[in-house]
Amino acid sequence: MLLAGVGIFGLLSYTVAQRSQEIGVRLALGAQPAGVARMIFADGMRLAILGIITGVPAAYASARALGALLFGIAPGDPPTFAVAVSCALLIAIAGATIPALRALRVSPLAVLRAE
Repeated sequence: MLLAGVGIFGLLSYTVAQRSQEIGVRLALGAQPAGVARMIFADGMRLAILGIITGVPAAYASARALGALLFGIAPGDPPTFAVAVSCALLIAIAGATIPALRALRVSPLAVLRAE
């Protein structure tokens, strides 16, 4: 889970750095800062949802394959999957929040001067 959070954080931080000129121009043309942060945050949530959509069936299939090694729980235990998905979403939210807030600190004036 920690690796997933660090991965989302790193990817979104890189994206914010690469798109700083675009973000600065958006802010200079009147975009709301909350809208820019929401755009970056939505990118992170899209990645998390895609990972959950592909990961849950893979986890279910591996749990079925390794069912003999699980003691005390069923291979398709819904509460276990619900807790895992909830933790993954919380980690993704934490990993996406910092780059989204960092996108708000882009100075439109500095970006326009750099071009």
